Amino acid sequence: MGVICRQCMARDSALCSAMTDDEIGELFSIAHRVKVDGGSYLLHEEDSSKYVYNLSSGVCTLERLASDGSRQIMAFVYPGDFIGITSGPYYSVSVKALAPVTACRWHVKDMAGLYHDHPLLEQRVHEIASRVLAATMDQLFVLGRKNAVEKIAYFLLYIDERQRKFDGHSDSFILPMTRIDIADYLGVTVETVSRAFSRLKKKRLIDLSQAWVVTLKDRKALREMVEK
Repeated sequence: MGVICRQCMARDSALCSAMTDDEIGELFSIAHRVKVDGGSYLLHEEDSSKYVYNLSSGVCTLERLASDGSRQIMAFVYPGDFIGITSGPYYSVSVKALAPVTACRWHVKDMAGLYHDHPLLEQRVHEIASRVLAATMDQLFVLGRKNAVEKIAYFLLYIDERQRKFDGHSDSFILPMTRIDIADYLGVTVETVSRAFSRLKKKRLIDLSQAWVVTLKDRKALREMVEK
């Protein structure tokens, strides 16, 4: 196993976590290291689904464009998430980097060969992919049943849970996405996002700095707001 694998942010949460060092070496030997600048796309909706990716660093959006040109963000993907798995010949979503990201990329035919030699690998890949699907299902539930402030509370708890795996157990974290991204994720306007943040801050449930750093001051109250 090389230095790059040992230093990977996703080493303990990606598919590599279930593999031995020799198996990781075999996996990495057929991988291509991909770097994408912030604002650029890792893959595009309706591109041929030739490759699958495991995000190593950075945060991306899974998004789709409606016929009127509006954007819906389906999920935010973090290091360790697997991207590009589809049952059809084309990708069903686009993946956009919010900041510079790195990922390991494999051709689907190469992965099929590894699945044959390492059956547990395929199981691990689908477990990781199902994590993104579960987050999308939660999002749909929230969109249909919660008001704007409750949606933002849900969103902050979700991002906090994802980032704590890499940033430790701090109550503060930097939001890697913009208000526009949050609005497109929750299906509200940018103005609604700003008002909801202000209300949560006024209730002293969160603190928000100019540097887009969020501090969760009362997780219990936020969770109760979401679960009621």
